[in-house]
Amino acid sequence: MNETNTMNKNSVLDSKTNFKNKLDGDYSSLLNRKSRRRREIRPAVEIADADVCPACGSTKISIDYTRSEKSCGVCGVVIEENIVDSTIRGTARDKDGNSYGQNGAPKDITIHDGGISTDFDPNKGNFKNRAQWHRLKKWQGRMRVSSPRERNLSRALGQLALLVSNLSLSKSVKYEAATIYREALDMDLVRGRSIDKLLVATVYIACRKCKVPRTLDEMSEGTGLDKKTIGKNYRFLNRELGLKLPLISPNDYVPRFASKLGLSPEAEVKSFEIIDLAAESGLTSGKDPASITAASLYWASMLVGERRTQTEIAKTLGVTEVTIRNRFKELSNSLNL
Repeated sequence: MNETNTMNKNSVLDSKTNFKNKLDGDYSSLLNRKSRRRREIRPAVEIADADVCPACGSTKISIDYTRSEKSCGVCGVVIEENIVDSTIRGTARDKDGNSYGQNGAPKDITIHDGGISTDFDPNKGNFKNRAQWHRLKKWQGRMRVSSPRERNLSRALGQLALLVSNLSLSKSVKYEAATIYREALDMDLVRGRSIDKLLVATVYIACRKCKVPRTLDEMSEGTGLDKKTIGKNYRFLNRELGLKLPLISPNDYVPRFASKLGLSPEAEVKSFEIIDLAAESGLTSGKDPASITAASLYWASMLVGERRTQTEIAKTLGVTEVTIRNRFKELSNSLNL
């Protein structure tokens, strides 16, 4: 009986060994076939001849994968936006060892831990002891924000996402604001100060750096803080971080406020001309850019026959009617239009 059991065990072991060797051989052959498939590195811009430009009829269509746009190479008309990149990205490497792609999601600075920590859902899967898994998930959440710095970042960046959404700002502004706040936290500038007030100041700075400026009145209306508090925290961060912010030009406000007022592109162009002439004459120095924009839009609306009242412009731009009248008189007396 013992000999029979021994023979059965040996036969089972032999079959397992043969199966493992066969599996290893199949896997090795699969890796060899994949390694022979050299993936060509696609340029940032490709020329496709399949489409036809609806404007000029040209077949030279360029595909920019960086901007996710398809445009005409002759007249420049954008034919399609937000192109979906369906390229299969794996772990293949070239002869120099450089990876063709990446695994997993990229690091996100708008999340306190970078968005690269592992998480699980105890409600999914075939877990026998769900109570234990729920306790593990609770402790995992505590470990992700174990230090005071991580707790501060977790709270601040969560509020930052809500603030950016309320102000209808882009992701670039959100990333820039998160970078500024992280730098302020590393320099211990947050200690003893309100997180909410510093966040509003960082968003205001990020808007200026990203060339999408917002007025203090807009920031105050969207956040509930007064302009004095926002300006105080803005000057504090600007001084301590040594930021070199670009000056706000009245031209940066024209497209957005002209759209809110329902003015035509002709009025926008005329407003740009008025602001440029005023800048050449030195009339914009020391003046609030929003007030110059309001006066130029008021004048341009009259020149193109789309007149808007001073009350409408004042409510839209957040300036007073007296300011609009004063700036308009200065421009009209100095400029010959």
